[in-house]
Amino acid sequence: MCTLRIRRVVIMMLVLGWALPLLAQTVASKGNEGKLIAVLQNASASRKDKADACRQLAIMGGKDSIAPLAALLTDEELSHNARYALEPNPDPAVDAALRDALGRLKGKLLVGVIDSIGVRRDAKAVGALAKLLGHTDALVAGAAAQALGDIGTAEATGALQAALPQAAAGTRLALCEGLFRGAEALAAAGQREPAVAIYEKLLELDAAHQVRAGALRGILLTRERGAPKLLRQYLRSNDYILFSAAVQASQDVPGDRVTKALADEMRNVSADNQILIIQALGLRGDKAAVPALLDTARSGPKPVRLAAMQAVTEMGDAAAVPVLVQGLDDSDREIAQAAQGCLATLPGREADAAVAEMFRSGGPAQQRVALDLMNRRRIKDSMPLLLQTARSGDPKARPDAIKMIGDLGGAEQLPALLEVLEAAPTPQDLAAAEQAIATACTKDRDPQAQAEKLANRLPQVKPAQQVALLRVIAGIGGPGTLKAVRPLTESSNAEVRSAAIRALGNWRTADAAPDLLALAKKTADPVVVRGYLTLAARGEMSVEQRLGMCREAAGVIQRDDEKKLLLGTLGNIESPEAINVILPYLGDAGVQQEAGLAAVTVAEKLMRGRGPWPHAPQLVEPLEKVIGATKNEEVAKRAKTLLEQAKAGKRRS
Repeated sequence: MCTLRIRRVVIMMLVLGWALPLLAQTVASKGNEGKLIAVLQNASASRKDKADACRQLAIMGGKDSIAPLAALLTDEELSHNARYALEPNPDPAVDAALRDALGRLKGKLLVGVIDSIGVRRDAKAVGALAKLLGHTDALVAGAAAQALGDIGTAEATGALQAALPQAAAGTRLALCEGLFRGAEALAAAGQREPAVAIYEKLLELDAAHQVRAGALRGILLTRERGAPKLLRQYLRSNDYILFSAAVQASQDVPGDRVTKALADEMRNVSADNQILIIQALGLRGDKAAVPALLDTARSGPKPVRLAAMQAVTEMGDAAAVPVLVQGLDDSDREIAQAAQGCLATLPGREADAAVAEMFRSGGPAQQRVALDLMNRRRIKDSMPLLLQTARSGDPKARPDAIKMIGDLGGAEQLPALLEVLEAAPTPQDLAAAEQAIATACTKDRDPQAQAEKLANRLPQVKPAQQVALLRVIAGIGGPGTLKAVRPLTESSNAEVRSAAIRALGNWRTADAAPDLLALAKKTADPVVVRGYLTLAARGEMSVEQRLGMCREAAGVIQRDDEKKLLLGTLGNIESPEAINVILPYLGDAGVQQEAGLAAVTVAEKLMRGRGPWPHAPQLVEPLEKVIGATKNEEVAKRAKTLLEQAKAGKRRS
């Protein structure tokens, strides 16, 4: 059987390989049929020419081409080309030619012709094919069985059934496949009873498990009546193959009676078998099974309960809500987590209402679960409840509720969140309000406009709230907020003053640079210098802007760690001017190594590729200084290599 399947796959691959090039060719007209036939009959024509002629005749060949093509059926090289040209031809003479060839061929050529007869479903070939069922060549016998199945008449299936008891072991499975094909053909033609009779015969065989399973499936799908009764019989079977086949087939058999059979028998089988039935009920999607599934979800073996909860969730039935809510409190952690996951995905307002009620009436632990579900379900209708909790709810639930307002809402919740921020009674509430406000702002189309609203509130709120708002504003940036932050860098409150300075140091946009520089000149606060140099390192600014900032910083910084940060920033600026700013630091013992590395890094950026290097003349002297100053062997080695390239580039320029 496996060999036959492989052979058919290979043949189909050959067909595709043969047919696809045809699409790119011009189809011959009817008047060219004679010329194509002449190619077939020309003894000196090449195999390719004859194969091409067969391709054309498959499209437009008529009665005159049948005999020349049939003559090639005995040709080892061209037989399959001839068959594929004959198969689409509607003339009955093709069938006669193929039947005639049965007595003249053997081996793979005979198998090919048998396949073609099956493709054409030639009922007149049944007698000849039946005789081949006992052929000593298993491939021939198997092909005959499959062709009879494709023909699918009562006579064809009768021949297969008659041959089955005496069939050799090597062809028995092929005969079964032929009967399956025949039964399918009969059922498709409306002849259900003969099809069922074939399936029943196959079911009774002492055959491979796939035959019995396929037969049972065929009976269940073909019978218009009696399927539920038969299904019940095999759901009680101790034969797992037939049990699983019955369950799988039930997914495609419509009707409430089938659903009832599955639900009833689910209670009487082992846990493993219960799970299979539950999964089938879930896939059927018939809500008549919901009561039985909910009963199973409440109690029983854990794997069965988990499967039942998942099935009712997939059905999307609101009746599952109470059971899932109950499952949240189950002593088994896995059950509780599964119930929470199912409740998070179950659609419908009933589930939303249950989550809201859980939050209103539950304790702190239940409220935390409810908040998680609100977020996962994106229950925006819960906003009034969340705002109420944020203002006066349980202290343990309040911070989470405040955060959720930011997660579920947007800028429209900012006024309420600012009120919550101003009235925050604990550091936890204040931190939650800060996070929610930041989330709401960044979700807006214009975050900087929202940040300006926050900046306008700065003079009106207490120091702790000012600190929180400054952190949010710094994370958004924008020129419109700077005017509100500047005065706070001189606040009498040390925490506010430090927060304002840090805000500028962490500013998201480059417009804070002048303020940072002015602060750096006034104060030795390292946060200010680091913030200024961090801005200078950002690639969205032009090279000239970044260089200008670095030059300004060079006149302010004093500490070695600040100098190292400056050199690191300069090392990423692709300009010979950056090296000029770096060179004075080669004589500074505290940062000499970093200066040499930064200069070499810039030179490497300027001399990438094979040249030409327009900046080569400007790099010779700086590289010589690096070599003379650095004590790092690796840096010196890189500098020497670059110096040779720079000198070569200088000569070329």
